[in-house]
Amino acid sequence: MSDSNRSRRPAGGPLRAAALVLGLLAATAGVAAAQGADAVLQNFVLTGDYVLLIDGKEAKGAEIYLSERVPAYLIVADQLASPALLLPREGAVRSVSFMKLAKRGGTIDVLADAELAFEGRFQLQGETIGFSVGGTKAALKPRPHLLGRQDLSAMLGYSPEYRRSAAAYSPDAKAVSALKSIGKPVKVRVYFGSWCSFCKQYVPKLLKVAEQLEGSRVDFEFYGLPQGFAGEPMAERDDVSAVPTGIVYVGGKEVGRMRSQDWQRPEQSLRQMVFGT
Repeated sequence: MSDSNRSRRPAGGPLRAAALVLGLLAATAGVAAAQGADAVLQNFVLTGDYVLLIDGKEAKGAEIYLSERVPAYLIVADQLASPALLLPREGAVRSVSFMKLAKRGGTIDVLADAELAFEGRFQLQGETIGFSVGGTKAALKPRPHLLGRQDLSAMLGYSPEYRRSAAAYSPDAKAVSALKSIGKPVKVRVYFGSWCSFCKQYVPKLLKVAEQLEGSRVDFEFYGLPQGFAGEPMAERDDVSAVPTGIVYVGGKEVGRMRSQDWQRPEQSLRQMVFGT
């Protein structure tokens, strides 16, 4: 369950107008229940893989949703005349009315009777996706990687996927209780890559554990590595060749490393390393 230090990227302060848009989306939820969502264009979830650029500047308040099933990106931003759908299989950009979108909990659907206006084709420049909606030129650019030492707040604030997966995870209560009771200082140094698909899947579990252990003697330190991190000083110092890797110290002494299957239930793995059982 570890990505090596090769480059990999998974496939894939709101403004007032953006708040109004979101209000409209919420208001259409009842209509969606009556009409039903499009059979394909549904269950879009927030993604942190990209940022939206308008005229080369980041569009504050923009929300970028992903449906891996289609696949497609849905972009909602007050700087665009209409929400935009980017459809990789067609290579096409289509616009849709605000009133034909509906929020369902943490997802957005396109309503079944929505008209999708063809806006043109998108252009790829490296990893940047250029497109136009209503004459406004825009682009999706990969979000800069999270590098260097990070705390829990920075990790959860970086990515909607991290927050969503952390919130959905339920740590073993007995393991967490045992870790809270330890009298010695424990440090868990986690090496990860924000570009790493396995990190996106498993590191949020440990973020949830870290939230539940706040105020205890277990301290978490997260260190973001770049793609192709061979030669990176911190990784070399700690002999890290793959991510995610969690190094566990008790009283300043390394007692174990979290790798592979350890990330399935990280609180149980951590308890075993700390207590030796």
